[in-house]
Amino acid sequence: MNYSYKDFIPECPGGPILNYKLFHQDRPLHLSPEMTEAIEYLLWYVPNINSLQSKTNPYIEKEVFDDYVFEQMLNLMDISPRDVYIGSHIPEEMVAYYKGKINPSCQKMLLTQGDKETKTAAMLRHIRNAIAHGIFNVIEDVLICFDFSTMNAASSNNSCTAIIKIRPAGLLRALEQMEKEYAHAQIAAISFKKAGYKVTFHDKSSFDFTAEKGHRVYSIELKTLPDGVTLTENARKRIIRRLQGAPNKVLLTDKNNLSKEDRTILRKENIKIMSPQVIEQLFTGQDILA
Repeated sequence: MNYSYKDFIPECPGGPILNYKLFHQDRPLHLSPEMTEAIEYLLWYVPNINSLQSKTNPYIEKEVFDDYVFEQMLNLMDISPRDVYIGSHIPEEMVAYYKGKINPSCQKMLLTQGDKETKTAAMLRHIRNAIAHGIFNVIEDVLICFDFSTMNAASSNNSCTAIIKIRPAGLLRALEQMEKEYAHAQIAAISFKKAGYKVTFHDKSSFDFTAEKGHRVYSIELKTLPDGVTLTENARKRIIRRLQGAPNKVLLTDKNNLSKEDRTILRKENIKIMSPQVIEQLFTGQDILA
């Protein structure tokens, strides 16, 4: 999907057109508790932004997963690809179109990307910049925001790098889903499939899935932990129990989340520890396990 300008539809199929101003008439802006929470999260806590409070999600920032993750985000946010434009610049007529009038019945995104930046990372960065610089407003349950390359440019239609009109509650739900271990397991499973493996998921009492190709069978358990957090003893025992009796046992996890004791005990249980970097290579179709 190239999200081209010729395929982009700026209008909503129906609904009211309301006047609004980027300069807040009520200061501070009157927001519902839910919208306040959403804006606070988007300002400080979304993954992979320049904030001390931000967590890292490897799938959001890696180019190899770019298309898949962004498409998942759009689906979860209920945004059609034709509601999205991604290009080298934002046309001035689009700034004029969205600035001052809004139809809150649909969502739209116009984005530029940084060098080697993924589409999802660009979207989150632009939203955060717009909120931090105060170039936004809230109409009903919709956030409308603009990111400009300089603050002075906000008074004109020049140097706009993003226009985003979304329901932030939907974005937060999408981010929450992408943080879940199940979503990470889905990406791992797709990676094995791209490398030619047959993947079979198991119920919650067992390990995540089996990857089979020819005579090779791998039993895969995935564990994701925040940066700086190590596996608890109970979690380690649960992993061992879930993989018990399985052929070619594999734990997919960041080795920085394992203590020396974890690695020693897991190896004694014949559990091979694989880094998430394996998933990146499999996602490109390379069977590096052969």
